[in-house]
Amino acid sequence: MSRASNKTPEIKICGITDIRETEYLNEYRVDYAGFVFYPASKRNITIHQAKQIANELDPEIKKVAVLVSPDAGQIEAIQEAGFADILQIHKDIDIRALRAADLPVWRAVNISTMQNIEEAAYVTDMDAVRLTTGITDTDADLIKDKITAIVADAPDFGSGKTFDWSDGKINIKSHLKFILAGGLNASNVTEGIRIFHPDTVDVSSGVEGDHGKSKDKIAEFVKAVRSFEHQEGQ
Repeated sequence: MSRASNKTPEIKICGITDIRETEYLNEYRVDYAGFVFYPASKRNITIHQAKQIANELDPEIKKVAVLVSPDAGQIEAIQEAGFADILQIHKDIDIRALRAADLPVWRAVNISTMQNIEEAAYVTDMDAVRLTTGITDTDADLIKDKITAIVADAPDFGSGKTFDWSDGKINIKSHLKFILAGGLNASNVTEGIRIFHPDTVDVSSGVEGDHGKSKDKIAEFVKAVRSFEHQEGQ
């Protein structure tokens, strides 16, 4: 089954760090807001901060907790805080952490070649999930049940750069939701939609201003996505 679709992709704005930014997401009615829990990122926030910010978002906007190689304790703490709807996991997934996940998991994959993205998108079980421990058949079923999406990100997480799109169209086949991330902005997002036909587009650096997220850049990005008209065979 090809991913080609006439459906306009959903929009995720990632790296929310300030309550002020919720006004922009609410006004432009985006679909997801991402909160980063990774000390090496300039967008890192605490669970307490995320909960305060999330309270100001429109209830229709789903909240995504973005994690890097989390342990079970970090996942449990985020779930206990009660603000998140989805866990987005980069790098390693320890099976103990996945067992602790009661929320749907988006598996982020750093893409260096087009072959990587095709391999990742064909995930039907544990094959693209890098685990730090062995798994049982029960765990394999758990992985299939909990991982609901693949996030195709740039080689360097948070770099603001795309992976190489130069190979042109690919035919992605997967039962999982497909999310295009990594270096998107208002100028290139329509090309990304044309090539990959994603279910969701995910932007962070591309809508940054001098002090956090820019209302104008978010408006431009949303307009570009929602005005894109996909034509079969394009």
